[in-house]
Amino acid sequence: MRGTALNAQKSCFVGQMRVLLFTALPAGAEADDLIAAVARPTPVSAFDGRIVWSDYDPLSQRYFLTQRVDGVTSRLPLEPRSVPFDVDLGPDADGKAVAAYSRCRRDPPVRDPRLANALAQLPDWSRGRRCDVYMYSFDQAREVRVRFTSTQGASEYLPTVWTDRIAFARVYERRRGLGGRRAYLYVRPNALLAKQGPRGRSQRIPAGWRTRDRFCRPTRPRRCDIRLVEPGPTSLDIATRRIAFGWDSTQHGEPTSAVYLDVLRRGRPTAQRRIDRVASGEIQARELIAPRFDEQVRVNWLASFFGDDTTTHARRWSFMEERTEEVELPPLPTDPVRRPVIAGAVDGSGYIYLASGLVRPDGPCATPASCVADPGCSELQPCELRRAVAPVFRRTGP
Repeated sequence: MRGTALNAQKSCFVGQMRVLLFTALPAGAEADDLIAAVARPTPVSAFDGRIVWSDYDPLSQRYFLTQRVDGVTSRLPLEPRSVPFDVDLGPDADGKAVAAYSRCRRDPPVRDPRLANALAQLPDWSRGRRCDVYMYSFDQAREVRVRFTSTQGASEYLPTVWTDRIAFARVYERRRGLGGRRAYLYVRPNALLAKQGPRGRSQRIPAGWRTRDRFCRPTRPRRCDIRLVEPGPTSLDIATRRIAFGWDSTQHGEPTSAVYLDVLRRGRPTAQRRIDRVASGEIQARELIAPRFDEQVRVNWLASFFGDDTTTHARRWSFMEERTEEVELPPLPTDPVRRPVIAGAVDGSGYIYLASGLVRPDGPCATPASCVADPGCSELQPCELRRAVAPVFRRTGP
């Protein structure tokens, strides 16, 4: 992968929001690189020197899938969506770079506030309806619907592809009760856009923590008869026989966020483990964002905190050494406030992350360090897509 440094000098435009381009930083620069400014929160993915995200157009109120490769930013020739693309990059069965994402007849809404969404501010993917998986081939410049992942009466979303395997989440929307609202995870052979390849059945893999909480009606007498359904998967990534996924739920009334790693084993159950978990409270939000595999097949993710403690750490877990390392993403010296991080991706030796816009809290700040931006973006206060340059990870725990 290429780690070309980009200029951190920012230009602002008033009016229609467009992606900003930057020239190279001098050699040895330590500040984070600024890649682009975006007007709305969006997932980010990176592979083989290519970075992809959704660029919001305030005039059409639509999201356009956008890429940056070889220092050039451009929109892909695809129909936009009313929500950000749940995009993930990877190699197809022929080793060519593709983007996998979903399209829905009814795009998903924002997450139920009872289940918290203070940081990521992305759609509740499980509530989209009649969703199917699509792939875009950069080599062939065409979009194809992945028919062999589609099931009648179900929605598929959050796809991830790695050579001969594709993984995705599915909701059986026509089922009654909890079975029609909960998300399930699957992996299957992938032969799309390949000259030849395997065809086979989908295999269900274990999901994350299922909430047992109930929502109480504000009535007298009090009735707690509304069963909450966890948001479930927030992102998936696959590499070789390993699948990493983020999973949001609730436990004992507190929103939780976790990262899981699963290993496929032929003829045997998968070997799943939870490698990180955090919980949010009334004055402290904690979110684990976008677990992704790096070139050494380590799981990388962001631990983003907002509230009394507003910090972001990039964490990674080594499968061979079975240990966690982390590095704090420091704010830029020019930032007047601390920015929560709301999306991320791993890119070679660097880490791509989306820092919140500069939405200041009410009232003056004693010092710049005491100011914290609210999570989110707008045309006047855009989020900043940055690359952490050569972060130095340190081991945590024993």
